[in-house]
Amino acid sequence: MYYISNSKNRKLKNKIHFLFARLSFNFIHLSGSLRVISIGVFISFSSLFFNWFSILDNGFTGTAFSVHAGYIGYIIILINSILCFLLLSNTGKEKLKTKAHLTFSDHTIIIASGITLFLLTLVIFNSIRGFVLFYQNIVIGDGIIFQYIGSFFITVGGFLYYREKKQDFLSTMYVENAQASDSFLADYEDILGKNDPDKKNMTLPL
Repeated sequence: MYYISNSKNRKLKNKIHFLFARLSFNFIHLSGSLRVISIGVFISFSSLFFNWFSILDNGFTGTAFSVHAGYIGYIIILINSILCFLLLSNTGKEKLKTKAHLTFSDHTIIIASGITLFLLTLVIFNSIRGFVLFYQNIVIGDGIIFQYIGSFFITVGGFLYYREKKQDFLSTMYVENAQASDSFLADYEDILGKNDPDKKNMTLPL
């Protein structure tokens, strides 16, 4: 009985260790912009474990999953899951885009996600401030602050990712055009080679 239990625990630990090793490996090999986005996703997800507001009048503590916050926590999980899929999946996202006939690029989805998180957090913040009409003492928690920071990192990372992709595209086009020019000149190398500058100009006899 103990052997079976220990075996299951070892398998679970190995799976967790493999998951963290894969995540750390992928994070190391990400570009600078994708690292910024990853940090933003981590901060955004971490905000779910903090208090979003507290009502001192009755000792109530609200989280992102409470009705007072509009159940925004579930929306944050959904958006962060989409971002994680874009960051960690290479071929899977392209297959999904093809099947779903999505024409949006990755940076567009990332920027839109960051702005959506920021606007949703702003709406919840203003809604919580509106509770002053019913309660006197309301304190904004760390969850909202962390969510603002996370959405900011995601949005900025999306713009940086767009710049990286644009630079890569321009570099690729430059190399392809340079190769095309070289091949074009190579086709006429025989003709151009006949004009030997070392040959003396022919003169007519007097």
